[in-house]
Amino acid sequence: MIYDSLLYVRHRTALAVLFLFCCGNLFAASGAEPLLSDLDIPLMPGFVEDEDSRVVFDTPEGRIIQVQAMGSIGAQQAFEYYQLVLPSLAWAKISKKKNDTVADGAACNGLPSLCFMARRDGETLILRIIESKTGTVLYFSVNPE
Repeated sequence: MIYDSLLYVRHRTALAVLFLFCCGNLFAASGAEPLLSDLDIPLMPGFVEDEDSRVVFDTPEGRIIQVQAMGSIGAQQAFEYYQLVLPSLAWAKISKKKNDTVADGAACNGLPSLCFMARRDGETLILRIIESKTGTVLYFSVNPE
C-alpha cells in the first residue's frame, strides 16, 4: 500500500515537472517579439534578429526604427524573398530616379550590397542585404518621409 502511494506521488511529480517544462517553453517562445512586428514585416526563415541592434524612436514627424538580422541564407535569396513579401504588405517599391532624394541618398547608392527601398503610410523603408563569408546580414531602417 505504501509502495502504491509512493509510486502515485512520483508519477504526479513527474507529470507536474513535465507540464511546467513544456509550458515554460511555450511561454518563452510566445514572449519573443518578431522582427518589426509593429510594421508587419516578417523575418525571413533562416534569419535571427540581433536584439542588441534594435533602435526604436518616436519623433514628432514619425517613427525611426533600425534593426538587423543575421542568417546563412544567400543575399540574393533574401532579396528575392523581400521583393515578393514587402509589396504584398502594402510597401510600394521606390524606383531609383534622379529627382528622388531618398534614392539619391547614401542609403543604397555606391554600396556593395543589395538594396530595396519602399514607402508605406508616410514612412520609408530601406532594406540593405550584405553577404559575407560568415553569413548574410539584413539591415532594416524605417524613417518618416
